[in-house]
Amino acid sequence: MLKHPHIVELLETYSSEGMLYMVFEYMEGSDICFEVVRRAVGGFVYSEAVACHYMRQILEALRYCHENDIIHRDIRPACALLATADNSAPVKLGGFGAAVQLPNGRDSVETYGRVGCPHYMAPEVVKNRVYGKACDVWGAGVMLHVLLSGRLPFVGSGKRLTDSIARGRVVLDSPEWKLISSSAKDLVLKMLAPNPHHRPKISAILEHPWMRDRDKLQKLHLAEAVEGLKRYNARRKLKGAVQALAGAVSLDCTDSDINVNSEEWIDEEIGTEAVQRILDSLDDIVALQDPCVDINVLMSMLTDSRLHSLLQLFDKISFNVVSPSRAPPPDAINRCRDAIDAISSVTGHRYARDRIELVNILATPHMQHRNSFSSEIRPALKFAKL
Repeated sequence: MLKHPHIVELLETYSSEGMLYMVFEYMEGSDICFEVVRRAVGGFVYSEAVACHYMRQILEALRYCHENDIIHRDIRPACALLATADNSAPVKLGGFGAAVQLPNGRDSVETYGRVGCPHYMAPEVVKNRVYGKACDVWGAGVMLHVLLSGRLPFVGSGKRLTDSIARGRVVLDSPEWKLISSSAKDLVLKMLAPNPHHRPKISAILEHPWMRDRDKLQKLHLAEAVEGLKRYNARRKLKGAVQALAGAVSLDCTDSDINVNSEEWIDEEIGTEAVQRILDSLDDIVALQDPCVDINVLMSMLTDSRLHSLLQLFDKISFNVVSPSRAPPPDAINRCRDAIDAISSVTGHRYARDRIELVNILATPHMQHRNSFSSEIRPALKFAKL
């Protein structure tokens, strides 16, 4: 069991009816990117020194994992949590669901395949090659890039994203990097070396001048990085909402729905694919807005007919504003009167208040168009209240 000041502690495990329950310590704070924004909005300075303070704690946790031959494999902001909402709260590393222990002192895992969040995957992972502890160094490097600039080093979705990661070209020329020290840039580039053998180990990173001499780092507020983190957090919230909505729809099918035919399963698969396309399009929109986007990624998006179709759909949704001045259909008055009559015919006191509220809604000004409409509906309204 991992036990370290900067790792979320597993307190207890329970087994019941074939289920295993794991109880972890409660993390009162949010993940590191949300906390940075919250505190910056509250008036606190967010500088390189602050970013260094957070990264050192994450790296200390990673060093402990690697010393125990454990690869996290899913390093990202959502796995770095603040223990409390206090300003001095420590950062703790969690999210060990994808973690694996190296067998028999090996330097790499025997399994292949992509694991973790796509934007934080190392080149050797996206290429389906053998990988080891260096993939955690890459993930931490991506996180450091995000903390210093508010943007991801590799953008896009699907094959565009994985190809960009595989090329491993990191550009630090955007406006957010103008205030960042050369020492910080040097560390980012070393951690994001495309060749895993060229990346420093966690112990060497902790001895890097930028990590070692925190007291000498700039105390300038990184306003552009904070703004970038706000946008980054907003995108994560939006993607989470889309995924939650898709999950809620899938939960409508309960255990009692045993007569599920093949067509329903196909519909579910199509729905899952549609949700994934929407999520991918959100990542592609970010790439289109990125001034430092990989030219290969940009060219691929410009020729992607599926992406074009989705963008056109989003435009239609955005500009499809309902006009309040549009006249109702000719039979609207009769329809409204029939609806009020039907509601009024319901007897009993159980839904009396709801009936009156619904009748009021049908007769309120936003449902009316002309005085004749109002004059013809009001008698029915009085009848319904009796």
